[in-house]
Parts: sequence; C-alpha cells; structure tokens
Amino acid sequence: MKRGITILSAVALAFAMAGPVMAQPMMGGAANADYAFFDAHPNVARALRQDPTLIDNQAWVDQHPALHEYLKTHPYIRKEFKDHPYKFMHRAEEIQKHHN
Repeated sequence: MKRGITILSAVALAFAMAGPVMAQPMMGGAANADYAFFDAHPNVARALRQDPTLIDNQAWVDQHPALHEYLKTHPYIRKEFKDHPYKFMHRAEEIQKHHN
C-alpha cells in the first residue's frame, strides 16, 4: 500500500511540475520561420529596426516585393510585429552580431 501511494505521489508531482512548462507557448517552427524572413533580408530588418512604423506604410512595403509577398502569405506577422517589434528586431541584431 505504501508503495502504491509513493508511486501515485510521484506521478502527481511530475504532472504538477510539467503543467507550467506545457502552458508556455512553443517557440519553434512558426516562430523560427518568422525570424527566417528577417534573417534572410537584413536590409528590410535594418530599416524596420530604425522605423518600425514602416510595416504599416504600404508604399514602402510595395517597394520590397519579398516583404510584400511575405506579409500577404503571413498576415498575422504585421500584427505580431506591431505588438512586439523588439522581438523581431532583437533577433535581427543578434544575427548581425554573429555575421560581423
């Protein structure tokens, strides 16, 4: 009986510890793909880092066909970028440090 309670307690503890980890957003696939565009287009990343409002300037976006297409196929990125511009730009800065 003691052994059963010990095993049950261990399982309950494992699930209790795993809960907060499972509740966190996964930073993989989609997030890495979002960064990949800016990693591959350092001029666009640099301009947006200097002026994040350019993401809403359709004339500017149209001057960058790759960005235009990217925003068209990833419509959530514009909102994500406006909500958290430093998430994208900090990543771009880290990449540039490694390339220099």
